[in-house]
Amino acid sequence: MEDNFYNILEVIIFGFIFFFIEKIRPAEKDTPFFKDDLKNEAFLAVINIVVFIPINAFLAILLLDMSIRPLLGEQILAPYIEMLPLAFQVLLGALILDFSTYWRHRFTHNYMWSYHAVHHSADQLTWLTSLRLHPIDLLAAALIDSFILYLFGFGGGGFFGAIVIANLMNYFTHINIDIKFNKPMRYILASPTYHRWHHATVKEAYDKNFCGAFPIWDILFGTYYHPEELPPNYGLSPMDQKDFPRLGYIGWLTFPFKREYKMWKKRQAKKKN
Repeated sequence: MEDNFYNILEVIIFGFIFFFIEKIRPAEKDTPFFKDDLKNEAFLAVINIVVFIPINAFLAILLLDMSIRPLLGEQILAPYIEMLPLAFQVLLGALILDFSTYWRHRFTHNYMWSYHAVHHSADQLTWLTSLRLHPIDLLAAALIDSFILYLFGFGGGGFFGAIVIANLMNYFTHINIDIKFNKPMRYILASPTYHRWHHATVKEAYDKNFCGAFPIWDILFGTYYHPEELPPNYGLSPMDQKDFPRLGYIGWLTFPFKREYKMWKKRQAKKKN
């Protein structure tokens, strides 16, 4: 309960700060702070904070618990990681975590789109959109990212420091502010403009900019896309948009299961034919 209180307090504090930041130089000038989707996004945020983030934290702690490490295998690199100064542990951990984010993010686009579509259904991006995640999507992210950090031998301060950086960058890249970095900085650190193109309804931008913090992975794997201007629109493709429930958080939560069932029925019908 205490962790939930601090998580909710964190969101309230960030909300207060971003309320003023988003007024300075907004990317979308006509987006109200209390936008149309606020109720649904806030509901998902509360559900994730109260239920799923504590579950994710529990799983992360389990990975750091010496009593279960033998079940997951030996951390061969752990002694070398522990020799590094804490600041280097955190930086290296953040870089590896973003590598995990890149491939996990691509995985959700290809194999878990029904769940990840909830995040991409936002047609107005603000800091709160960073918490617009279906619980299954959030749980998959926590399991994969925590396991990758453990596998590379991270623990303690290096482990949690890397996660803190990832969370802060997640807030930052979704914030409604017109910020882009000049070259070569834009190749080093993600900006809100860089991530807005990931949410764009422009065909050339589909399945681009999967990184959360360091665009180097997008550059290396051919998914980097960064025009100078801001995208014209955000949200799902027209095909996905027609099936997505616009109102009601219950619809958001049940949408992935309905979509998967519908796709399963189509596959069964094809087999019969």
